[in-house]
Amino acid sequence: MQPKKLPFFVLFLMITTILPLTTSRGIIYIDIDSPHIRKFYLALPEIEGLGSAPQEIKKEIEGTLTQDLIISNLFYLMERERLPQKGVYITEATMDFGAWASVGAEFLLSVGLSAEGGKVLTEFRLFDVVQGIYIAGKRYRGPKEGVRLMVHRMADEIIHQLTGERGIFQTKITFVSDRSGNKEIYLMDFDGRNVEMVTYNGSINISPAWSPDGESLLYTSFRRRNPDLYQVLLSMKRTILLSAVTGLNAAPAWSPDGKRIALMMRGNGNTEIYLLNSEGKNPSRLTRSWANKASPTWSPDGRHIAFVSDRSGSPQVYVMDLPNGKIRRLTYEGSYNCSPAWSPKGDRIAFAGQAEGRFHIYTIRPDGTELRKLTGEGNNEHPSWAPNGRHIAFASNRKGNYDIYIMTEDGGGPWRTTTSRANETEPAWSPWLR
Repeated sequence: MQPKKLPFFVLFLMITTILPLTTSRGIIYIDIDSPHIRKFYLALPEIEGLGSAPQEIKKEIEGTLTQDLIISNLFYLMERERLPQKGVYITEATMDFGAWASVGAEFLLSVGLSAEGGKVLTEFRLFDVVQGIYIAGKRYRGPKEGVRLMVHRMADEIIHQLTGERGIFQTKITFVSDRSGNKEIYLMDFDGRNVEMVTYNGSINISPAWSPDGESLLYTSFRRRNPDLYQVLLSMKRTILLSAVTGLNAAPAWSPDGKRIALMMRGNGNTEIYLLNSEGKNPSRLTRSWANKASPTWSPDGRHIAFVSDRSGSPQVYVMDLPNGKIRRLTYEGSYNCSPAWSPKGDRIAFAGQAEGRFHIYTIRPDGTELRKLTGEGNNEHPSWAPNGRHIAFASNRKGNYDIYIMTEDGGGPWRTTTSRANETEPAWSPWLR
């Protein structure tokens, strides 16, 4: 995987040439919040030419779209050998619902493609085979360099049409890597493509955290020897020193409204959770005890913070109610629980817990019930939720060195997104990006 960045002008041209063919009917075909949700049989025939269609572009579109649909974990992709109506781009005029129903398809996704002179046009049509309904279609046009992003937009639209919720295929993940010989912050697409460096200072840079608007990152850097807190504005590549209090300025987490930053700072011989304003000023101490506290994470409503403390003798996850300052212990199983991450939906908290000498990813409800273990191989650490609250990124050494993986909230997958020989850790999944 080589670092690669899509030029801004390519992105601009592609986005401005999307041509909708129809609008959503406002029907929810797949209720992803249902306790009885299952996978659906989706027929995805070969991409058909709407004109000239180079094989390399067709292959990239098919590979990217198939992978996105698999990662959504909503479909069984049907074997193409069984599919009817071969060799034709299926539209409302040519759709034979009976033929598709007879092979067991529940949804049909037909994709057409043409490419000429460095420009690509692709479109899809989505059908509900069971009800005999044409659901939606869209057309995308842009330069061939933007094909992957074009397909991610298509996959997001398909998920939105079926579930009423946004897809995750245009989101990004930031992480820490030692691939340069130093610990630097990197940024990549959710699927591991288009990796780019964010920091270049040759020091130790850790704990990346997204702003709620997705426009900047917080991180801790030792570039001035003290672990100081920095903010990098991604579009301008401008770095700002936010907090350089002697001692720790680490493990930052932005509040959901973007007005406050929770982080770990030095207390009286221990570490405490502090709050700063968005400019890194006016520190206020949130916790007060002899024990160490670390790794704060906000609830989506901004009224609670989960963090790690060793006040019981071992690292465990606790929750503070901000309006009254009351603290309660969340985890009781295992002797070492750390790195809590509150789901964007607010219904679960992910964390890394040690069991039988290895760390695994768990989730638990905020009231301490329904503990679930999600991983089984290697050490698995630093969980981070996707903005849909249905996928989790984490670091694992199940293949030797640490890589970034993603999985569904019930442990489905996982899918490996980084494959370098370096150690890639501390993933932080972006919010929805504009």
